[in-house]
Formats: sequence, structure tokens, C-alpha cells
Amino acid sequence: MCGMARKTDPSSLHPLKKLRRIFSFVQSSNPPSLPISDKMASGDEKPRAPPPGPYHLVEAFDRVVSARDKHKSTPIKLLQEDINTPALSNATEYLQQRDEVQRREKALGFDHYCTSEADNIEMKANAVFQGLKELDITEVYGKEASIEGYAGQKHKRVPGDRFLLNAPVIEKTRLYRAIQKMPKGAHLHIHFNANLLPEVLLNIAKEQDYMYIMSDIPLLDQKAFERCHLKFSILSNKNFKTTWLGQPDLFTRDEAAVSEEDENESGQPKHIMLYKEFRNAFAKKYEEAYASDEKSRLKIVPGKDLVDEYLTRKIVFQADEAYNPHQTAKGAWQRFNAHTQMMKGLFNYEAAYKEYTLKCLEEFVNDNIQYAEIRPNFMETNQVWHDNGEGRIDNEGIMNLIIGVYENFQKSHQYRIFKGLKIIYCTPRSFKPEQVKFALDQCLQMKQNDKYAKYIAGFDLVGEEGAGHPLSHFVSQFLEFKDKCRDAKVDIPFLFHCGETLDVGTETDGNLVDALLLGSKRIGHGFALAWHPYVMQQMKKQNICIEVCPISNEILGLTPRISGHTVYSLLANDVHCTISTDNGTLFRSRLSHDFYQIMVGKADMSLHGLRQLIEWSIDHSCMDDEERYHTRRTWEKLWKEFCDQLVQEHPSLVPRSLQQKL
Repeated sequence: MCGMARKTDPSSLHPLKKLRRIFSFVQSSNPPSLPISDKMASGDEKPRAPPPGPYHLVEAFDRVVSARDKHKSTPIKLLQEDINTPALSNATEYLQQRDEVQRREKALGFDHYCTSEADNIEMKANAVFQGLKELDITEVYGKEASIEGYAGQKHKRVPGDRFLLNAPVIEKTRLYRAIQKMPKGAHLHIHFNANLLPEVLLNIAKEQDYMYIMSDIPLLDQKAFERCHLKFSILSNKNFKTTWLGQPDLFTRDEAAVSEEDENESGQPKHIMLYKEFRNAFAKKYEEAYASDEKSRLKIVPGKDLVDEYLTRKIVFQADEAYNPHQTAKGAWQRFNAHTQMMKGLFNYEAAYKEYTLKCLEEFVNDNIQYAEIRPNFMETNQVWHDNGEGRIDNEGIMNLIIGVYENFQKSHQYRIFKGLKIIYCTPRSFKPEQVKFALDQCLQMKQNDKYAKYIAGFDLVGEEGAGHPLSHFVSQFLEFKDKCRDAKVDIPFLFHCGETLDVGTETDGNLVDALLLGSKRIGHGFALAWHPYVMQQMKKQNICIEVCPISNEILGLTPRISGHTVYSLLANDVHCTISTDNGTLFRSRLSHDFYQIMVGKADMSLHGLRQLIEWSIDHSCMDDEERYHTRRTWEKLWKEFCDQLVQEHPSLVPRSLQQKL
């Protein structure tokens, strides 16, 4: 086991100390071997270099780094000039020095411990991983049609390109299929209502007698079908008659509209009809609207109704809306909010909650996840309805629904692959302080209730970070909550969303500072952390982990491609990270897709690196010690089986040097 097996985590060591643990020939920076007096800070005394050795120039660089770390006021230029080491004499010596720099660079890598501790089977499995990646480039991406760009320029398809464009290609690759089989440890950042493909909720909804669909404009032409804002809602007969009786259906113009402008899209629903009736009428109305534009019309997918294809495309992000040249992160969030508003009514009733929870657990098993912490939304006036629209289910009722389905699931699953589930209490960051106080108090009450205690993982605020209140807006409530938890001898960690922004230097960006000071156990996203060296170092010292959501961050405008994601900078600085999906429904992704992107986004990412990310996910979860022990044992067993199977399936990709190694 790499990661927790060691007594001292190498990532906590000074770089030179870490190197000395790995390479015995690295010179010590202790005073006896490298005397640096206080006078050196002003330049009055020079460091004395040891006699030239086989890697004298590299070790000179190390002494510069050490001296600079100890004496920040010493000009680096002065140190470099005063090293007094012989110059390189020939190309052979240069190449030796270059190789040594690279070796020491790798020794400081986040994945070095897992790499150095890997057994022969895991090394073979990594070789297979690298071989599959190379095969996919030629045999999958190389056979795809090029994408046409500016002035007809042809762009070859490559792994790591924009996810929504590459998604159909990714699922053809050997590497993705291998990653699907990989045991992934703990999934720590999942918005519960957006984890499964949209077809799941649409299929549940079409069986409901009280499900209605609404639109802000009538669907009378092609433009309306493309630009309408749709919503779903469970309505009792009484609620429908009180609020909606007399409103036109989705295919009828509002006769009460004074002008055509009154029918322009506003986002506010004005047209309503039973969802079952909408489904029956849809195909004919759609064909009429697109009769003159065959090219733009949706093609019927075998085994799927046209109405389902249309609604699915309305729910998930399309490449054009995410990657338009004029799109911004703020604009992407506007589209995100429109998608989530449409999906909200498909989720907030009892039948959907129960069936969705079961299918979510089945998805965890199918994607080889051993443990998960889900993020449902809780609020004082929660709107989860009974299936007939008569009355709402409160927050404790929601907990009962989730726990009941989970415990029944485990009766048949018997904890074989999926070992545990916990719930992060989430409430909107757009709320007022008194509403957040209610949420904090209720979270504590649930933790003190024996029925819910083992299921409550922590507390978080959710919603668009730049549009809601910053964490500092609720400091009084958070500090009071921490005091109450301390008095009750209860541990409820903060697991805050923050750093999901490009607006460095703003109040939004300041959430990273507040998360640090409030003692957040983990950080959701943390994309902006790479631009805060002091906060980053302090988070490392406090063992705060980053829940990285690669695909979500790309589609919501933080990075154009995975290779530009700040996760690689965080890992280069030994910041502990985990991989998560965030809102897979909206991106048509699952955790395997995010791991795939991380693997192909950096040329030298290895299976050992993925192992380290997975082990950190188990380490930084909210499991207790016993739960973590059993989860880790199951994961280790599955990991060994995975590596064995990978090697057996692809023996030709294992190099001879590893085949001959005992």
C-alpha cells in the first residue's frame, strides 16, 4: 500500500530531505556540511561548496535552493555567482547532469512513492496503460474525421481535447474501457440530483399521473423549440386548479398576450400541460416546426423516442453553448442554471427520489466506486413532494428516503464492492444568514440523532460561487456552529465549495482564505488555489484535500482543455487531490470519464499517479477508522485483481524488461 503505510508522509518533508531519503548521495544541508552564517543574508559570507562530485552542478543547484529557503533576503543572483563549481566540460557530462536533474525532479513528484513501491504486476499494468493510450492515438483518434477550424484548417482528433467534442470518441478507446474496470476508491464530490444520465429521470417522470411540463413560450416554430425554457413539476389537482387553470398548453399561443413581445422567452413559465399529453403530441408538432429545415431536425435514435432525444439535449450541455468563442465562465453558469432549473422538477418527488437513489447506488457499483459522499440540498422549506402533489416531505423525510433505499440495497449487495455512503448537508449560498443558521442547527441535530449520526459527513454551501454570498458573510454563524459542535463533542467538518473561479483577487476568490481559517476538511474544486502560494502551503500543513472536478471545470469555463487545468500545478506542489464528477448528468459523464481526462491531460501521468489520487480519496473521506479500514482492504483486493486482469488481457503491451523481472 502506498500512501498511508509510511510513518512519515514524504510530501511533508523539505524537498532536500525528501531527496536524501531516496538518493543517498544528495548532500545534507545541515550546518556542518553547508555552513551559512547570519552574515550571509547581507552577502558578507559565501557558502562553501563541497569538492566536485559526479553531479556537482546539480548539487550546486540544490544548495542554492536550500540557501534561498533559509535566507529569503539573500539575492539568488549572488548565490549562483558564488557557488564556485567547475563548468561542464563535454556533452556526455552534460547529459549525465541532465538525467540527474530529471531523476530528482521525479523524486519530488506526487506519485513517486506509489511508483517506487509498485510491485512487478503493477508496473506491468502501468506499461499496459501507457500502451493502450498510444494505441488509441493511432487506432481510434487517428481514424476520426478532422475538425474544421478557422479558414478551413483541419485539426486532428487528439486525447485531452474538449470533452464534449471528444466524449463519443473517448468511449471507443481501450484506455477508457480499462479505466471503467479500475476500482476508484471514494467519490467525494457528487451533487446528488445530477449524477445519472438524464434519461433516468425522464423515464421515471413519464409514468407519473401528476407530472406537468411548462414553458415560457409556445412551441410553434423552430426558434421556439430551440430557445424555450422548460420546467417540470408535480402538481396536485388542487394546486393545478388554483394556480394554472386556464393557461394555454405548450403548443398554443396565449390569447391574452397583448403583443408578440409578450410571448418572448422570459424564463418564467406561462404554458403548461400534463407531461403524458405533451409526449403524445410532441412528434407531430416538432415535425411541423422543422418541415423546411431537414438539416437541423433531430434524427430519431433507434430505441429512443424523439421527445426523449429532444428533452435530453435540453438538459445536457451542448458543445456550442460551452465552447462558443464569446462564451465566458459567467455565461456558462447562466446556461448551467437553466439546465438545473429544468431538471429540478424531475427529481423533487418521492418516486423519483427513491428510484434515483437506487440507480445511483447501482451506478457506483458499475463504475467500480467503493464509497461515496453525496450532496443533496436541504432547506427549511424543502419542496420534495409526494407523488400526487399532496404535501411535501421534510428534511428528515429526505434522509429517511435515502437511508432506507441504501440499507435495502446493501441487504442484497452485501458490501461486496460498494462499502459505504454518507451525506453532506448542503444548503444554498444565496440564502440569508438566518436561513444558513437554521441549516447549521438542523445539521447538528441530525448528527446528534442516532438514526442519522453515522450518515452525516459534513456541511457545505452550494450554488454559483460568484453569484452567492462569500463564506465571510456567514462567519458568525459558522463560528457559533463550531462552538456548538465542540460543546456537544460532535465532529461535523466543513467541506466548502471554494476557488471555483477565475476572478482572482475578488471577494469570491477570498473564499479560499475563509475555508482555511474555518478549518475546512476538504475544498470543493479549488481551481484558484494554485494562484495563492501562502494559502496553498497552509492547506498542505493542515492536510486539507482538494476535490478536483476536471470535466465540470472545463465546461463551466475555467480551462479550455484538461491540459491547462490547475490540478497538475497542485499535484506538482504535493497538494493532496481527489477526482470527482460534480454534475455528471449535465455533462453526460461518469467518474470514469474524469479519471480518463486526468490520465490523458498530462503526458507522463501514470497508473501509479491514479493510484495515489485514489488512496488520497480514501484517506480524506469522512469515514471513521473502522469504515476506512474495511473500505481500504476491499479496494486493495480489487486493485490487485484489476492489475492482474489488465496484464492478462494485454500481454503484448508488457515490455520484455518487465516480463523477465521476478
